[in-house]
Amino acid sequence: MKFTKLSLIAAVAVSAITTTTMAEVEISANVAATNNYVWRGMTQSADKTAIQGGLDVGMNGFYAGTWISNVDFSSNATTEADVYAGYSNSLAGIDYDLGYINYTYLKEHGINFEEVYFGLSKDFGVASLGATYSKGLSDAKDDIAVDASIGLVQDFSLDLGYGDYDTYGNRYSVGVSKTFGKIDYSLAYQNFDADTGTNSAGVADERNIVVSAGTSF
Repeated sequence: MKFTKLSLIAAVAVSAITTTTMAEVEISANVAATNNYVWRGMTQSADKTAIQGGLDVGMNGFYAGTWISNVDFSSNATTEADVYAGYSNSLAGIDYDLGYINYTYLKEHGINFEEVYFGLSKDFGVASLGATYSKGLSDAKDDIAVDASIGLVQDFSLDLGYGDYDTYGNRYSVGVSKTFGKIDYSLAYQNFDADTGTNSAGVADERNIVVSAGTSF
């Protein structure tokens, strides 16, 4: 479940987007591998390896893209294919992003769902801070996430995140990331505390160590 814009949480797959310009159209692609596909604190790959990739097209602040990953959390859902579109820009030194995303599961369409999202972020040079609100459409569930990235020595980054996903639970993450050559690496500890009493999804507490590597072109 990829959220590509303005989310600074270094959790599942690291992919710093670079672009190839054709006239006013920007095209970028990314590919990554992770030991565990974790989204909003919950494993989507049954604590197993995932291979992921995406393609983005942008022009004058508008963008659209798709992202694919293997998953393993139901009898038939083995592939997730997300489609999203939105608009991002800056106002008074603050970046904003407004968009729509459709989470699609091949061979298990009954669990597909949609969200609209709004994000704000600010780069202070040595650190960046962001916040994102996602509004569920088909399942009416909302998520609030705040995150930060702080520059360390030798171009390492300390990545921090916190989120609250409606009746599912809340999570936090602490990790480090660094780029070596054209490959982006990240290591993160992710903690998920499931809500009790109101949780209808049957999810449980999770503690995960996530290692990811990715590149873009």
